[in-house]
Amino acid sequence: MAHRRAWSVGAGRPSFLPCARSPGLRRHVLRLLCAAALGALWPVRQLAAQETRIVYEVRSQYQLITVQDTANGYRRLIFDRRFDGSDAIQSEMNLVNPDDLMLSYARHIMAALPLVSKPRRILVVGLGGACIQRYLRKLLPDATIETAELDPEIRDVAAKYFYFKEDARQVVHLGDGRGFIERSKENYDLIFLDAFSATSIPYHLSTQEFLRAVKARVAEGGVVAANLWDGKAGYWDQVRTYAAVFPEPRVVKCAGSGNSIVLAAPAAIDLTVRAWADKATAFERTHPTGLELPQLILRGASEKTDIPGYARVLTDKPQGR
Repeated sequence: MAHRRAWSVGAGRPSFLPCARSPGLRRHVLRLLCAAALGALWPVRQLAAQETRIVYEVRSQYQLITVQDTANGYRRLIFDRRFDGSDAIQSEMNLVNPDDLMLSYARHIMAALPLVSKPRRILVVGLGGACIQRYLRKLLPDATIETAELDPEIRDVAAKYFYFKEDARQVVHLGDGRGFIERSKENYDLIFLDAFSATSIPYHLSTQEFLRAVKARVAEGGVVAANLWDGKAGYWDQVRTYAAVFPEPRVVKCAGSGNSIVLAAPAAIDLTVRAWADKATAFERTHPTGLELPQLILRGASEKTDIPGYARVLTDKPQGR
């Protein structure tokens, strides 16, 4: 969940504006482009009232949850909305093709798939609009997807407004994601870490102690993929913390957004980017993703993660507290 957009024009998905012929329309286009240049990171676009509508809203014990439809056929999930241009889109669904992945981070996090030979058991921390969960269920018919979700209202919203259905292959565990992982005795081929509030990843899901618990639940040959906001203060601290627990984590920059994906495993991911892309090509032959995974990896993946010297390891009891 939670995307930060690096630039933004128009409604719904990133789009290109047509050539404007009238002076009034040209001025409107210029205003939009100027707003994009000033660029908040993946904000909900400030649309005219007639262009969006609130479909549902509820205040849970944790947050205000808003479901919003856009005029061009997309449904969004937003937490603690302000509609001031700073809101993060937690999930976005195409109402015509609901299993498509709309947001950049959701597409890029799938770079983890070719790294696992047979992904059969998957854990996702954070449900949101269940876009990742629905996509994985369709793509991997032999896989079971479990989700740890703190907020019961989110599960209800995902079911009622984002076409999410629970069954034997799609299971939700209500409660804190860290608590679930620390109590679990199961191992997972893929663990996706995608839990966000309106403004950040909860701190207790960023620490060395938490990541050690995650590492203990990774099956042999398994991988962890985490969605991070790379424009936020503390981003490199988070990456440094992954490097303190997992050998040589890799970073995939998400095109057109303020997100990066960190991929890590108990053993180092000993692949060049080219070899990683080749594995993605082989994966696509048996599991067509519709994402052009090889190109996505070649564009966004790093050969090596160079972490600044000032970055620190996050712990449950940081210095100075």
